[in-house]
Amino acid sequence: MSAQGQGSLLVVATPIGNLADLAPRAAAALKSAALVLCEDTRHSRPLLDKVGAGGRALSCHAHNERERIGTVLGALERGEHVALITDAGAPALSDPGGRIVEAVAARGYRVEVLPGPSALVAALMGAGLDTARFAFLGFLPRRGRARRALLADVVRAGFAAVIYEAPARVQETLDDLHEAMGARRVVVARELTKLHETFHRGVLGAPLAPPFVDKGEVVIVVEAAEAQVAVSEVDVAALAQDATLAPKERARRIAAASGMTVREAYALVTGRAQHQGGDEDT
Repeated sequence: MSAQGQGSLLVVATPIGNLADLAPRAAAALKSAALVLCEDTRHSRPLLDKVGAGGRALSCHAHNERERIGTVLGALERGEHVALITDAGAPALSDPGGRIVEAVAARGYRVEVLPGPSALVAALMGAGLDTARFAFLGFLPRRGRARRALLADVVRAGFAAVIYEAPARVQETLDDLHEAMGARRVVVARELTKLHETFHRGVLGAPLAPPFVDKGEVVIVVEAAEAQVAVSEVDVAALAQDATLAPKERARRIAAASGMTVREAYALVTGRAQHQGGDEDT
């Protein structure tokens, strides 16, 4: 940490579920800080009490982060250490903190990072997918053009995708990912580092194993485009011409078995149907 008499901002990663994951260096930083910025002071209090932190705890969240800059700079000017934490994981990573770090660095004060637990990294470590190049999307736009445009950018880049999501919206997001990306392998990591930690594995457009339970914190990892599930031209042709299935169902099955999006598969199906005399039921 900084020399005696010099204030510094300590950006501290905290456990994402298991308190035993707090590193000794992080515990020492929290104990040394005169001021601890917390996303929610009530949530952080048990952790601060556990390490014996005696500094003032002050809320710093998405709605008041800018307002806290003056308080932080004042503490640093007095030569005090200020710790920045969030409810769980790494500050400034889909969490508050970036504006504080920016302001402190701009004024020339030392910023010291104490890395540690991160849901993003933990999910990648346990996914077992091709994620050498990935795009971290945080929480997707809820719906509409912005959501589709972001997913289209990832598809064009060919990257794996890492997404944070609320459990109740996971299936909707998986459906949208399937529509945009086709049948890539996917892992839904749930309750990381906690008692019920589970990696739900499968392919977009098909059921996960074990079946997803809509409880707890969730990270979705989708494999890079180069690793899409392959299917032969013959299989695609057979599915496209299967008159026992409605076109939309054919399209869904083709997409689930290939690298196509549902939209591409539907265009293939309806094109063949029209050429053969017109099965256009939807």
